[in-house]
Amino acid sequence: MSVHINVLSGLGDKGPAAVVVETQGKRLLLDAGGALHPGDPITWANDLDVDAVLISHDHIDHIGGVAQLPAELPLYCTPLVAKALPKNRQWRPLPERGTIEVEGITVTTGQAGHSLGGVWLHLAVAEGVFYSGDACFESRLFPFDTPPPAGIALLDASYGVYDQSQQGCIHAISEHLMQPLVFPVPATGRALEMALWLTEEAKAWGLTLAIDAVIRANLAALLALPDTLRRPGTEAAIASVLARPDDTNAALMLVSDRDDAPAQWPDHRLLHTGYLTPERCAQLAAGDVLWQRWNVHLRASHLMALADQLGASHVVPLFTHLTDQPLSEWRKRLGKRLCTTPHFSTDARSTTFSTLGSFACPQ
Repeated sequence: MSVHINVLSGLGDKGPAAVVVETQGKRLLLDAGGALHPGDPITWANDLDVDAVLISHDHIDHIGGVAQLPAELPLYCTPLVAKALPKNRQWRPLPERGTIEVEGITVTTGQAGHSLGGVWLHLAVAEGVFYSGDACFESRLFPFDTPPPAGIALLDASYGVYDQSQQGCIHAISEHLMQPLVFPVPATGRALEMALWLTEEAKAWGLTLAIDAVIRANLAALLALPDTLRRPGTEAAIASVLARPDDTNAALMLVSDRDDAPAQWPDHRLLHTGYLTPERCAQLAAGDVLWQRWNVHLRASHLMALADQLGASHVVPLFTHLTDQPLSEWRKRLGKRLCTTPHFSTDARSTTFSTLGSFACPQ
């Protein structure tokens, strides 16, 4: 059984996620990412010909291109992710953890450790195709489920070869807490675990705290899920956050990111914890905002551990720069398993790679 992979977008840079897997006469689109920067065109959807689309989670670079797809194209996602779809878009349910048949292909899902309702995807074709979407081992709230073996691993490498622990990130953020701060965050991702941490820090240090209503609603949605879809022992902490009233004129504010700019918060400093747009990079360079990562993607060592656990013979690092130095680092880590060409085909006996694209798979 042959499998053809076509990475339409998301290889060689931080960009919209869109990967086509073709096998058994069917073509499945994994994610339908939108532009990270307002106004950027979405070109991957041009002349697209697929039988169904599977969405891993609801962040814009994975779901924001759905509006570009034909309305009649079957679309699969979890019920919580469906809330982010364009109004009246029809969809079919993916299990939060389980197995489903899509166009005759067995698709297994599991918790990806990254966001509310988010899953990884495994296709039971040839030696297996695994797509992480965005994934993390370190979330306090979201579990990461062990996937089945897969010969092809399409992995979240958003952080490149970065490998600092979450505890180190939290320590660095805590050093800024004695000043008025606003944390703009994705409301279904790190916002939820940061809400727990900030509530504990505010109590310990006598600080005032306010949490966006959207983030509170998502915490309530997480608490309503079966307890197996949360890290063990987190129910009481979530309930404590939901029971805590917001402080008037709080020094610390956790808000759903709405492209917040320094001028909107004259009495606070913005502290970003994730991807920075070019505009925010300029603000950081000028000293107008603060930045310290809160881990929500696979660190380099975790990516390696996942590739090893899968038994992958072809590993594609997605959503990361692959210029000379990073590419050299990945070659050291992955050796012949590294694949950085956007088009390749495999079967049980052989592997062939097209000559298209900017990168070549090392032999």
